[in-house]
Amino acid sequence: MNPSVFIAIPNLGNIATDNAMNLLAWFGSGKYDLKVFAPQNVKPWDRARNLCHKEFLANTHDYLFFLDANTIPQPDILDRLLAHDVPMVAGLVQIWQEHLIPMAMRWDDKSNGYKPHYGDGLQSVDVTTCACTLIKREVMESVERPAFAFTQSDEFGTEGLSEDFYFCERVKAAGFSIAVDFDAICDHDIHTRSLAVNRDLVSNDGG
Repeated sequence: MNPSVFIAIPNLGNIATDNAMNLLAWFGSGKYDLKVFAPQNVKPWDRARNLCHKEFLANTHDYLFFLDANTIPQPDILDRLLAHDVPMVAGLVQIWQEHLIPMAMRWDDKSNGYKPHYGDGLQSVDVTTCACTLIKREVMESVERPAFAFTQSDEFGTEGLSEDFYFCERVKAAGFSIAVDFDAICDHDIHTRSLAVNRDLVSNDGG
């Protein structure tokens, strides 16, 4: 039986061109039972992710695969993440802050905060981004709801943590582990194509 994967792509009306090609390849491969849910212009970002969570639970797929519209994994990302067979695993997404920093963190008792974790292969972490992340159904059924929320740490709401931190805390509280595949390096792309074109591509391929 093919793995059943619910692909959630929250977006502002466009997704990266390379992801359109990835979707076409995944549907055309015949290797997976896939559904794409791509809510447009749902803001703020935690609301969009919670909507994806709700829609996923209304379906029967075994995995939720979050993919941000401008995060570009290699075409074999589904095979790679599925092969790990862990509750939650992300591809490596990096941000630029004077140098590249992995969106993979572990709690550091000395500094009383999260610090970026560097590694290779499959690594256990405390927090990662959901920009390219495969999550088993049992995790999404078990986490406290709402699973995603921005948190503020000052009275004006100008400081705080993203919805990914909040979600990872819910995952760990539910008793599940979080991992990052440091060999599954993702890129970011500014070239986008209309979601209507993406639907046509998949439709023309018979997906």
